[in-house]
Amino acid sequence: MRMSERFVAVAILSLCCCKALPSQVIRGAVVLRDSIAPVAGAVVVATPERSTVSVRTLTGAKGEFTLRLPAPGRYDLKVLRIGYRPTPGPSVTVAEGATETVRIVFAAEAVVLSAMNVRERETCRVNADSGFMVARVWEEARKAMLTSQLSADGAPLFAEWIEYDRHLDSAARVVKEQHVRTSRNPTTHAFRSRPPEMLDSAGYVVVDSGATSYFVPDAEVLLSPLFAAGHCFQLENAPSGQSSLIGVRFQPTRARRDMREIEGTLWVDRQTAELRVLDFNYTNLSEVAQATHPGGRVEFLRLADGSWVINRWSVRMPQLAAAPRISNDGLRRSVMTRTPIVVRAIQVAGGEVTRVTRGDSLLYAATGPRVDIQIVSSDTLIGVAGTHIALEGTDYAARADAAGRISLSPVLAGRYRARVVTPLMDSLGVPSIAHEVEARDAAHVDTLKLPRPRDVLAKVCPRDSIDHGEGMLRGTVRTAQASAVKQAAVVVTWQTSVSVIGSANVDHLNYTEKTIGTYTDSAGRWELCGVPQQVLLTVSVVSDSGSDAQRTRLGGEFGAVDLVARRDGAVLNSEGARSRALIELAVFNLQGAAVPDATLEVQPQSGPSRRVITGPTGRALLPDVAPGVITIRARRIGFKPGELSATVEAGRNTVPIMLSEVATPTLDTVRVVGGRRVTTRLDEFDTRHRSGVATASITREDIIKRNPVDAWQMLTNVPSIRIVGRDNGVTAQSTRSGHLLPDLTMEPCFLIVMVDRLILNGTPGQKAFDLRLLPKPDEIHGIEVFAGAASIPAQYGGVGDGKWCGMIAIWTR
Repeated sequence: MRMSERFVAVAILSLCCCKALPSQVIRGAVVLRDSIAPVAGAVVVATPERSTVSVRTLTGAKGEFTLRLPAPGRYDLKVLRIGYRPTPGPSVTVAEGATETVRIVFAAEAVVLSAMNVRERETCRVNADSGFMVARVWEEARKAMLTSQLSADGAPLFAEWIEYDRHLDSAARVVKEQHVRTSRNPTTHAFRSRPPEMLDSAGYVVVDSGATSYFVPDAEVLLSPLFAAGHCFQLENAPSGQSSLIGVRFQPTRARRDMREIEGTLWVDRQTAELRVLDFNYTNLSEVAQATHPGGRVEFLRLADGSWVINRWSVRMPQLAAAPRISNDGLRRSVMTRTPIVVRAIQVAGGEVTRVTRGDSLLYAATGPRVDIQIVSSDTLIGVAGTHIALEGTDYAARADAAGRISLSPVLAGRYRARVVTPLMDSLGVPSIAHEVEARDAAHVDTLKLPRPRDVLAKVCPRDSIDHGEGMLRGTVRTAQASAVKQAAVVVTWQTSVSVIGSANVDHLNYTEKTIGTYTDSAGRWELCGVPQQVLLTVSVVSDSGSDAQRTRLGGEFGAVDLVARRDGAVLNSEGARSRALIELAVFNLQGAAVPDATLEVQPQSGPSRRVITGPTGRALLPDVAPGVITIRARRIGFKPGELSATVEAGRNTVPIMLSEVATPTLDTVRVVGGRRVTTRLDEFDTRHRSGVATASITREDIIKRNPVDAWQMLTNVPSIRIVGRDNGVTAQSTRSGHLLPDLTMEPCFLIVMVDRLILNGTPGQKAFDLRLLPKPDEIHGIEVFAGAASIPAQYGGVGDGKWCGMIAIWTR
């Protein structure tokens, strides 16, 4: 079987190859000395007189066998059974097309391996006549391998198995990636290797076209005369704690020790003489590869009916790569170093038989390793029920029951990196937590502790929004028919600094109202950080579908409120929605970036003042405000504070506020249509025009006043640019900079032109744009000129890197 670092394929071969059956047949049965009890699972060998090529078959459950012979002639019969000496049978002459019937009485002389010691010297010649004790153990191993290659007449074996290809880290500790495939087919053996002749000539590790292929020996290879002739053998003591085994160790002969070969041990049970395991390693590899102990393991299994199968196999291969090369020693000198080879990963490929049946009889069922995890939480806010676990690099996954218990079985043995996430963490987008777990046969429970609510909160909320013990409130907004309401405004309001002021025998209640808000997503979900704990909160929603309000207290780091938007809502019913205002306050700097954590004191025409703080997007929501003029006091560290006024109407309003480090706050342009602010492509032009960001900003009023024939005429008096008329067009050149050519001459640098965010000549090497092609003056809302690369807004590609000399931006109506 070939194993490649680039691609690994463990092939389990079904018995689907049928040849034309010979016409000569020997039928019979093998019985014990009482001539009644059948001998099942024994190998019957027929050897022709003038040839060494034998014909073999396996006895069935009733001791019956059928040998189909390739040619007529005289054949010597022999019965092989694991744990017993060979029993010679009769010699049978079979004519062409004839069928002969025989009955063989099995001698049942047991092979004694339990008393063998391992002092015998190494031998490089092993066969049935060698007389060495190592040959006796080797012969028992051969019987098991022969049996696993044969099938008896009758119902075939059906095997279910998994094949896997997994990649471990460079230390071979943790599974990083794994692919598993399941199959079911009639079979007697797990995989087939390369032919013995090819392995004998090319070796077991072959490098071809940059790929390194590793080959695993199957039973046919181990039974071949070429393998026996190319290896030396000796007995070996069992590993510590496994005294019931005795091993036959093999290694390449002296003539083959320069080849990429294999060496290993076949382990046989001393009491039953049954073959258990083949362990092997690859030889003559590089030191880096050899340090990873490349090799494999093949395990043999005797089924309930006496049949043998290979039930588990694997091969371990290092994946090598060049280490990162050091090109500088820190002293501005180039350092040429030899590129070392390091282990990038360990690839393990193989398979396991999980179930074997014959007809309706179950002959084998594997239990397999398992992973058991107990999820533990220190707080009821982070529930254990429904916790999801997935083993990294695999498709193994499961969910915890109500008690937090997770079981995965069967799982391929090994250590895995488990990714665990609770339903709350998943809904908040909190990354899963990692924990190493181990899959093994012995009962073992890994305990995994979930993070504290405060730790989860810190991953989803800005740090300064929860510095004083605040938490998160979340929930959904749906209609009475359970449909999600998207883009609904959800507002949480509470009162602080409540005090009673008495004057002239009249007490006045004075307080500051704090409000934070957000919009629902496409699924109707919403989340708000910075909500105080143990404070009476009013949670309300305003939408086209209706409104709702609920009062609650946040009793921990997380709380949930589900709102139902009804036309007869408790806060803003259909009539109330027309008589009150919902204000969205949006705070930006002069460059158009959002300003979070800005404090806004809002004083409506009637009612108490209310204070809101903008969130990470620079926005805050203020519901249930009386229409009319409102006064806003804005302040933020690093910006100049100030006061401004705005007029709001019933319904939904947006008030954009511009903060500056040097000037008092100003209002951006507000367009209200049907009680809603409409965001248009012209907003950014109007904002920059008011703040004076561009070198020159020409409005629609300027164009009307000058009444030019062509738009380029509005640019003739703009500082830092020159309008040049040529026979082939009108262009705009920068007077600040140019392009230095290789001959040290200076070439003019032309400004790029953008119309409604579409850059028309921004490609390097493209000719200057002909300004005569600009839209007509009556089609233009405004013109901006950015006379240098550093002044071009970042959203249009301006980063001050000198690739452009400047830009002319045209905004159509």
